[in-house]
Amino acid sequence: MTRRSYIRLSSYIAVSLGVIIAFAIINTRNMNNYKHQLEVNYQYSLNELSECLDSVNCDLTKSLYSNSPEELTELSRDLYAQCSVAKNAISRLPVSQMELGNTYRFLSQASDYAQYINSRLKAGETISEQEHKNLLTLLKYAQEFSTSADEMVSIVSSGAKITDGGVKSTAEVSPAMLSNSFSQSAKTFESFPTLLYDGPFSDRVLNKKSSLVSDSEVITKEDGLELTAEYLGVSKAKVAFDADEKSRLPCYSYKCGRYTISFTKQGGYVKTMLYSGIAASSSISEAQAIESAKKFLKKIGYDNMAENYYSVHDNICTINFAYSENGVIYYSDLIKVSVSMEDAKVLSIDAATYLTNHTKREDFSPIITIEEAEKKLSPYLAVSSRKKCVIPLENGSEKQCYEFLCTSSDTGEDSLIYIDCKTGNEVEIMLLLYTDDGTMVK
Repeated sequence: MTRRSYIRLSSYIAVSLGVIIAFAIINTRNMNNYKHQLEVNYQYSLNELSECLDSVNCDLTKSLYSNSPEELTELSRDLYAQCSVAKNAISRLPVSQMELGNTYRFLSQASDYAQYINSRLKAGETISEQEHKNLLTLLKYAQEFSTSADEMVSIVSSGAKITDGGVKSTAEVSPAMLSNSFSQSAKTFESFPTLLYDGPFSDRVLNKKSSLVSDSEVITKEDGLELTAEYLGVSKAKVAFDADEKSRLPCYSYKCGRYTISFTKQGGYVKTMLYSGIAASSSISEAQAIESAKKFLKKIGYDNMAENYYSVHDNICTINFAYSENGVIYYSDLIKVSVSMEDAKVLSIDAATYLTNHTKREDFSPIITIEEAEKKLSPYLAVSSRKKCVIPLENGSEKQCYEFLCTSSDTGEDSLIYIDCKTGNEVEIMLLLYTDDGTMVK
């Protein structure tokens, strides 16, 4: 072989190797991109499954507590919808690898049973004791599978990859078949969001005109300056005008040290107050924080406010207050207050919901007694307290109700059941969540 031929052959080999290496690099990169995208899709489906199982758990719990055909119908519809979405999520996951076969089977049974219950209720029938037991059985499985899904989400959050087989279900549950003679006529309904006491109301704040504010006299910027100094206990010299807020509730905003406080231009009501500092430690009790919040609310003109639920985070206690008059709680009129657990100082106030909803209302006028309303509750609930209240509905109206704090004989968990004081119909169910940080509802 001549020198020229040798050089030519070597060049061909070098070019060929370069092309092969380039293709290998491109293929590896494409494979890694594909694997990354697959992992993203898997994780999205796993999170969706976890959320749906939590909703299934919630709907089954409410079904155990409900004694209203109308409410049970809505719950069974939503349960069917959540099971359908969850099954779709599982279909996008490597089921055998993650050992989710039993979860899929459970969702199929729960979905079928939801349709069955719905068809019974549509026919005017009631839930039998055996069917109630079946719901309790489904709830137990739902709780186990929901916990398992949450654990898998936590494992993924810690860096494990589903594509590498590092995420598996820990629930070794084999749900027994219930009955498969279920109606197939039920339709899938859109899921509704979790209801928190301040959840539905904040949406209404964005679209509702305040009768309280619109009927009040207009204040000046100087008035707001004086109010800021009075409420914060400082001289006017330490207060500075900050902004003219042209929102749905027009306000004047002021700054004083680390505080920013806004007043409605009509009425001079405190809409918001915010402190930019932190609470470094906790040295007071939750009861002391609540008392401090109540005193400050009264000082700035918000009287007759009753505390409902609170949570503690980062040494700050956040309390939900609702307006109370003549023994009736008005859950539409909410104010949220945060208090430092270090020194009982009020750090923030959000009164937008109260300002939007508060108005003069009709007297509480029940047709049935609270004792008669209590008889409408499920026999599987034990009542520990009763209240008169007015609750907001999603359509923007309100309803006078009796509120019952109940404990389930099936699960031992607490809930709030709302019975229409005129018709005796069940209006709403709230599940109480007790945590180290406080009590919340959903």
